Amino acid sequence: MNYKIEYLEEVFPQLAKIPKNIRQAIVRAIDERLTVEPYRFKPLAYQWKGFFRMRVGDYRVVYKIYEDTVTVLIVKIDSRDSVYK
Repeated sequence: MNYKIEYLEEVFPQLAKIPKNIRQAIVRAIDERLTVEPYRFKPLAYQWKGFFRMRVGDYRVVYKIYEDTVTVLIVKIDSRDSVYK
């Protein structure tokens, strides 16, 4: 089963700040990995409970999985030192 990828509007300015080569790697990883196996990555805890994160280099993609609509919602993309703030 392939999941559909959706992005929050806030993600696009975050992506625009990332260097082009890294941005392309992140988008490729989202398209190749999260559409097929979104549960394979690390679930988050505390205030991020219910969300997952995928690592791409020094960047983290934070997302939520909606089984009822077979959708992965990308909520945040940022460097690992500031993604959870």
